[in-house]
Amino acid sequence: MIKYPYSRPDVSDADIQAVVSSLKGQFLTQGPALEAFETALCECLGGQQAVVCNSGTAALHLIYMALGLGPQAGLVTSPLTFVATANAARMCGAPVSFSDTDPTTGLMTPDDLQRAIESADFPVRAASIIHLGGRVADLPALQAVAEAHNILLVEDACHAPGAAYDSTAGRHRIGDCSHSIAAAFSFHAIKHVTMGEGGAVLTNDPDLAVRMRLLRNHGLERNADAWTQAPEPNAPWYYEMQEIGWNYRADELACSLGLSQLKRLPEGLQIRRDLVRRYNDLLADIPGLSTPFIPNDPESHAWHLYAVSIDFSGLKRRRGDVMRALADVGIGTQVHYIPVSSQPYFQSLGGQVLPGAQRYYDGTLSLPLYPQLTEQDQEFIADKVRQCLAP
Repeated sequence: MIKYPYSRPDVSDADIQAVVSSLKGQFLTQGPALEAFETALCECLGGQQAVVCNSGTAALHLIYMALGLGPQAGLVTSPLTFVATANAARMCGAPVSFSDTDPTTGLMTPDDLQRAIESADFPVRAASIIHLGGRVADLPALQAVAEAHNILLVEDACHAPGAAYDSTAGRHRIGDCSHSIAAAFSFHAIKHVTMGEGGAVLTNDPDLAVRMRLLRNHGLERNADAWTQAPEPNAPWYYEMQEIGWNYRADELACSLGLSQLKRLPEGLQIRRDLVRRYNDLLADIPGLSTPFIPNDPESHAWHLYAVSIDFSGLKRRRGDVMRALADVGIGTQVHYIPVSSQPYFQSLGGQVLPGAQRYYDGTLSLPLYPQLTEQDQEFIADKVRQCLAP
């Protein structure tokens, strides 16, 4: 039995009460909780427009569709991400090419983006930047590369709500889209803020937000000014579907949960940062294991994951054997991520050699990280990791 999963939800009594209140309300979908959650996201994360939907995948798909990705307008992204970052572009019929990454952080660098754009064999419309594990990528420098090639920068910020960074213009929050056209967030069960399943797009482009809201609800146009064949001047029941859309709506229960969870985001971030510092101290002297470096600016990392790097080859250990040994004593671990470029589907579209991403993948292992961990829990986990890697 896994006592310490690599992550777990943190649901409070206040969260439960918020969901119960929605169950007792007039609306179970598309009601006041959705509007309140979108407003709160803008206030918390900084974007001018929020479009809440039913998953992080839906958020990415809405962005790509609204930006016009398609067969002649492709995407460049990192391979060190969940498959949805690239799959959502393929759902638009768009070609996808992968950049290499820094072998230590797993982040796409400006030079990586430059090479990926130049080597793509299709017109690149957008680049999706991954804030892997919650560590913020160099957005100002990445935006400069994107602008030089006349492409749009998208943030896959699913790991990084509440993170921040600096530029010459001042302080920025992930979600205020100071250096991107839009940012996608996931509110999956084990994210910092959970809706059970859910997601959102933050953007400062009101036209983009209008289009994403249209696509979120089957493409149904209810604005009379946009109709092409209204049956009569006053037709309150009428709508038109002028293009295909999807059912990406989020229900009121999920939005109520997300709204309640969002209030605890700053507290949760601080707990995670404290846990990371303690882990780094406990694991610092284990041969063959490198702890993640903590940035000087603590807010530039949201710590969704605590991913160590292990020299499995040098230690003459197989990663799977280490994971099984830890599982036998109740410790869950995970690998984030298998490079998407190595998946059979994308290999069939043309393989890419990405040595930096491969080096990161070969050594990475995510240890348990969630607010409920105690000092004693961390000491136990660190001790078992030490035993598993001992000569």
